[in-house]
Amino acid sequence: MNSEKLPSYLSKLQEIRNNLLGDVKKTFQTSQEETLEPQADIADGAAQAYTNELMTSLGEQDWQKLKQVDEALEKINRGDYGICSTCSKPIPEARLDVMPFAKFCVECMSEHENQAENQIDSSEEEDSEENS
Repeated sequence: MNSEKLPSYLSKLQEIRNNLLGDVKKTFQTSQEETLEPQADIADGAAQAYTNELMTSLGEQDWQKLKQVDEALEKINRGDYGICSTCSKPIPEARLDVMPFAKFCVECMSEHENQAENQIDSSEEEDSEENS
């Protein structure tokens, strides 16, 4: 890791973290305000439930991203930032420039994605066999 770029990554990570915390707080406040609103009919209630589910989902994505950012900040403190969590090879700076909280190099990320796709395909096949 180029030690000259480390302060830049630290700054980017802190900015992402602050933005995420602000977004999560806004989402939570909006969700609570909308929960208190009276519903005119069942359709309004269904639409509101869908909106709440969507906001919860987005909140979960933000929390996952926040966790990744916190892990990256911890790696900076430990001195192993920019090292792939799987193969221990350096993560290319171009990848860190785009996604400063990256845990994996491109090759290992591709492997993780392929494994996840294979697991999804396997579970879909099992579901279709059970329904046959």
